[in-house]
Amino acid sequence: MFFSCFLLLLATNVLSAGRVPQPEERIIGGDYIKIEQAPWQVSLQIFGQHACGGSIYSKDIIITAAHCRFTSEGVRLGAEIFTVRVGSTLNNIGGRVVQVAAIKSHESFIITGTHNDIAVMRLSEPLEFTNAVQPISWAEENPALGTFAFISGWGAILAEPNFAIHPIKPMLTLSTHLKGVEVQINVGSFAGTTYPIAPDLIHAGYIWQTTCAGDSGGPLVVNQQLVAVVAEGPKYCNGTSIYTSVPYFREWILNAIESIE
Repeated sequence: MFFSCFLLLLATNVLSAGRVPQPEERIIGGDYIKIEQAPWQVSLQIFGQHACGGSIYSKDIIITAAHCRFTSEGVRLGAEIFTVRVGSTLNNIGGRVVQVAAIKSHESFIITGTHNDIAVMRLSEPLEFTNAVQPISWAEENPALGTFAFISGWGAILAEPNFAIHPIKPMLTLSTHLKGVEVQINVGSFAGTTYPIAPDLIHAGYIWQTTCAGDSGGPLVVNQQLVAVVAEGPKYCNGTSIYTSVPYFREWILNAIESIE
C-alpha cells in the first residue's frame, strides 16, 4: 500500500539523519492548486510530517483511509501521534495544525487487504470554517463508469525503481505543494489484470493521471461531493488507483462518528 512505502521512507530518514524527516509527496500529473480549490482537503501528519490525506466532514470529524493508522507490519498507531494541517496549500507551513483526539477504523480492515479501508478521526478542538477550510458533503451513490472526478493531495509526483538501495520499494520524488488532477472512473486494470467491479470499491485514473504514495486517505470528488477515499494503487503509480466508496460505507461512517470518543 501507499502508506507502507511512506512509512519506510519516514523510518529510513529518521535512522539516517537522526532527526524528524521531511518527506512530502504529491499526485502524479495534474496541476498545482490552492487549498481554496479543495478546502475540505487536510494533511494528516505523523510527528509533524505529512503522511496521508483526509477530508473534512464537520468541525471536528475527518474522513480518511484505515491503513493510514497502521504500519506496514500491521501495528495500529494511536491518535496521540497524529495531527492534521488544515487551510494551507503547503503541507509543512501555514494554516492551522490540530491534534487528533480519537480514531476509529473499520473493524474488518486488514493491512494486507483492500476492502473496508475507511476510518474516521475526531479532532481535539473544532475547526473554524473559512474559504480555505470547509466540509464536503457526501455523494449518495457511486459514480457511473466514464464519470469525471477530481483528486487532490500531496502525493509523490514520481515513483521509480532504485534497486541499488531497495529492491522492492520505489524511489519517490517529493514536494510540499498541493496538486490536483481530473481522472475518469473506470473498471480498473493494471499489468494485464482487470479488477472486478465491487460496490465497496471505485477505480479511477490512468498511467499519468493518478494518485501516489502520500495521497492515501485523500478525497475523490464528483460535483463537489465526496465519493471515495484513496486506498491503494500500483507500486510505481503508473495506472489505475483503488478507492473506498463513501456511499457504500455511509452507515458505518455515521455510526463511527456517533461512537468515536
